[in-house]
Amino acid sequence: MDLATVLLLHKCSFIVGAICCFYVRWRSREPGLDFLAIGDGLLAVASTLAGVGEQGILPYEIWTLASFSIGVTGYALMTTGLIQLSRRGRKRSDCLLVGFSLIFSVVVGWMHWYADNQTRAAIFNANTAAFLGISCVVILRDFFLDRLPARLGLLASLAAAMGFSTLVTVGMIFPQYGPVEPRYAFFMLIICHFSVALFVVVLVQERAETQLRSLANTDALTGIPNRQHFLASLPSELRGGDAFIMIDIDHFKSVNDRYGHETGDEVLVGVAQAIATAAGRKVTLGRLGGEEFALFLRDQTEETAVAKADQIRRTVNASAFASGAETIVPSVSAGVAVWRGDCNAQKLRDQADQALYLAKRGGRDRVELYADPQSMEERPSSATATTATQHSSGSEHPLGELAA
Repeated sequence: MDLATVLLLHKCSFIVGAICCFYVRWRSREPGLDFLAIGDGLLAVASTLAGVGEQGILPYEIWTLASFSIGVTGYALMTTGLIQLSRRGRKRSDCLLVGFSLIFSVVVGWMHWYADNQTRAAIFNANTAAFLGISCVVILRDFFLDRLPARLGLLASLAAAMGFSTLVTVGMIFPQYGPVEPRYAFFMLIICHFSVALFVVVLVQERAETQLRSLANTDALTGIPNRQHFLASLPSELRGGDAFIMIDIDHFKSVNDRYGHETGDEVLVGVAQAIATAAGRKVTLGRLGGEEFALFLRDQTEETAVAKADQIRRTVNASAFASGAETIVPSVSAGVAVWRGDCNAQKLRDQADQALYLAKRGGRDRVELYADPQSMEERPSSATATTATQHSSGSEHPLGELAA
């Protein structure tokens, strides 16, 4: 393959990358895409200057220094864009790479290293390998921000590009020791640039899809899973130790009526977060609607399930919300049902709901364990029961004291 064809492909790889990044930036708010697009655009300009210069249209001194400087700056911008895209944010220090590239270009121009084709190519590709290496480190470092398959594809493409740039550098400096001829390594580098552009687009797309799934599965007000996601997360078959806990905020309608819906929303969000904190990560949690929440637990006994529900109740009791001169101290009632091998998930949830009804009827701010209907009528109510009694000259107002 002749030099003109290689330079044409090289230029096309950056043009495609610039178009892709500009388009995705137009459709997305992901940071870094603008830097990536400009960087690819500059690299396309540098490649064009090199092609024109090889044809003798421009003076040698002009096109060699110009293509080198613009190309180095292009890779600096590309790396800056990849860093911002990876961490999903911008920092003032991001401009340091661009500043370094400009200083580096001045040094190369001052030392006239650009005048020799072999030296210029070796320095340029070594600089390229360094910038690509920085991008690889950042993409790998930020992997846990979003464990998306496209991130791995982007990392592999950048690592391959770095490797081929290194091979070009070695081939230019030590022609007799290079494992691959520089022209072949340079051609593979072009393929890697196409791959980088592809995985940048895929990464942005995967992030958008993940965000949509999160919005669809999350309650917009409280930030915890919604009813749809909760029900979809339940196992198809129950096993011993499975349990449901149904929770309802006591006298929540009175809060909305007395303090307004804005304060009611604040209380609802605070209680939801308190429930989520006390429940822990291993519990399936969801807001079923209004002020009602549900939890599904595995490997429980009746004692541990009731203890977990009471821990949640006490955590909610420990929170307080100011409204003017008054303090709202919330409370919750909870119903617990543990699977005994005689029902499905829907029935078990209904049993926990029945226990919740008994807790509400028995005075609220308490936990009730489901038993068979006969024993629930006969036994005294409540496995654990407490009444919120905090008062201070009318400045504190427990929810349990409000009229329903």
